Amino acid sequence: MMLKRCHRTMIGFLRRGRLPGPGRGGFTLVEILMVLVILSVGVLPIALIQHRARHEVTEADIYTRAVTVAQAQLERLKSQGFGNIANEAGTDGPINWASTVTNVGFGLDRVEVAVTWQESGAPMTMTFADLVSMR
Repeated sequence: MMLKRCHRTMIGFLRRGRLPGPGRGGFTLVEILMVLVILSVGVLPIALIQHRARHEVTEADIYTRAVTVAQAQLERLKSQGFGNIANEAGTDGPINWASTVTNVGFGLDRVEVAVTWQESGAPMTMTFADLVSMR
């Protein structure tokens, strides 16, 4: 019985086009403006944080890619074996790499791979090195 009465009441309100309230039909312009000000003050810092976070993720992504390229090239060069490694250079997307082989001592070579990329307009460089022996 209670549900039928509630249902009839809601149908009546919906037919009239408004829901029950304390005698007001809506919000005033001042109330709407205050809500907009409060929302904009709350949303603006979130938008700035999101922009900064996206920038940081992009920098971390290019850094990770540079590390991956350098490690892959260093391992590829080391797999060629002592005496077969030569100075090389190449590009992998926005990452430039160059390898240098120097003789450290009898039967021992130092292999270096330097990667460079642009980050916020500034050139960044990272060097990876390892030793390769005759044995």
